[in-house]
Amino acid sequence: MFPLGFFSILVWGVIFDRVIQWRTIGNEMSTFHLEAINRLLQGDWSGVHALCRKHPQIPNSRVVEAALRRIEAKDAKLKTLWHEALERERQRANQDLRRWLWVLGTIASSAPFVGLFGTVVGILRTFQDMARSGAGGFGVVAAGISEALIATAAGILVAVVASLAFNIFQTRWTALVMVLRHQTEEVSEIISKALEEKNLEGRA
Repeated sequence: MFPLGFFSILVWGVIFDRVIQWRTIGNEMSTFHLEAINRLLQGDWSGVHALCRKHPQIPNSRVVEAALRRIEAKDAKLKTLWHEALERERQRANQDLRRWLWVLGTIASSAPFVGLFGTVVGILRTFQDMARSGAGGFGVVAAGISEALIATAAGILVAVVASLAFNIFQTRWTALVMVLRHQTEEVSEIISKALEEKNLEGRA
């Protein structure tokens, strides 16, 4: 029961952590994206920087900031690698969004077996006690077996909660990753167009 109690604490800890982080992140990402796009279209690069620093916790904010830092690098070769920096930061943001979900998946698959193991151990102890005392009959072992079965019930309960939370968060994570990918592609297109126009102006 002690491992199952620890598993339960972990499950609820991950649930609260993800709920707090994802509670409004979808709306915040959309709001930031629209503001960043408008400033990029206006050529207000410093304004985009300020917007990114204002919202450092938003995934697409970190993605845009990574691209702008590479574009404004002093090394000419690094400037051309801004798209790689953008994609690398997007993948890092995907992993940050998925943080701790593996805990839910692991507990969901292992908790029932931990509970079953506790039940088996409890039943073995019941029969050992019965052998030492010399008493027999269903009435003697019923109390011990019913107590041992609590471990299985607890394991199943913890696994059900973990499995439900994992599936819900996995679906939400997939949706956020898709939104982030589309927003990143749009930002990349606008930055590419702006850099092309800037290069043409420089040549003229």
